[in-house]
Amino acid sequence: MTSAATTANAGPTTNAGPIIKAQDVHKWYPNGFHALRGASLEVNRGEVVVIMGPSGSGKSTFIRTFNALEDYQKGSIRIDGMPISNDLRNIDAIRREVGMVFQQFNLFPHLTVLQNLTLAPTLVRKRSKAEAERRALQLLERVGIAEQAHKFPGQLSGGQQQRVAIARSLCMDPQLMLFDEPTSALDPEMVREVLEVMQGLAADGMTMVVVTHEVKFAEQVAHRVVLMADGEVVEVAPPEQFFSNPSHERTRRFLDQIL
Repeated sequence: MTSAATTANAGPTTNAGPIIKAQDVHKWYPNGFHALRGASLEVNRGEVVVIMGPSGSGKSTFIRTFNALEDYQKGSIRIDGMPISNDLRNIDAIRREVGMVFQQFNLFPHLTVLQNLTLAPTLVRKRSKAEAERRALQLLERVGIAEQAHKFPGQLSGGQQQRVAIARSLCMDPQLMLFDEPTSALDPEMVREVLEVMQGLAADGMTMVVVTHEVKFAEQVAHRVVLMADGEVVEVAPPEQFFSNPSHERTRRFLDQIL
C-alpha cells in the first residue's frame, strides 16, 4: 500500500487540463429542495480527488451529475470537453468513458461474474466474446478474484462483489472512475480489500473522484480533498493541509466529528 500512496500523492500523471470542469452547478429537486448551491470543481487527468462532508451535503448528488445520473438546472459541467446537457448523444458518449461504482454492487444476480463483466463490452464496445472474456479475466486477476469468475454474485462476500463491480467498470476502459461511498455497505473486515484495489488504480494513474469517509485512504492516496456542506464546495486542499491545517471553520468542525 505504501508504493501506491507514494505514487498517487506524487501528483497527476499528465497535465493535459481538466477532465472534469464543473462550474456554479445548482440542482433543485421537484419538491423545491436546493441540493447543489453553486458547486464548482475541476479534476485533472491522473488526479485522485476525495469528496467528504456530512450526510446530506450534496456529495453523492454532485458526482452523479458527472455522468448525468442526476440532472442540474444551472451552471455547466464538461467531461473531457463534452458538455453534459439534454443531448442524449453527449450523455451516451460521456457514459462510455466514465465508470461508476456505487454503495450497492448492482450486479446482475442471474449472471455469473464473468458474464456480468462481458455484457457491456460486447453490447456497447462491440467487442467479440473471446476478447471481452480475455479482458474480463485479466481484470478479475487484477482485483484478486480470478477464481470467482464462474460463480454467481450471491455466492460471493460483499467485498468480493464490490471488487467485481470495480472490475466491471474497468472492462469498459474508462478515462474516469467515480466512486460513491464504495465501502459504506461493507463489513469492516471487507473494507480494506476494496480500498487496496482502489489504491492500486490510483497508483496506475487512473483519474478518480471518490466520495468516502475513509480518512486513511484520503491521506495516503488523494491529491486533493474536498469538503462539501449544504450543497456547496467549502474547501479544496491537499490532504496534508486539509486534515492538519484547514482554512475554513466548517472544515474544522467536520474533522472534529470524524477524527
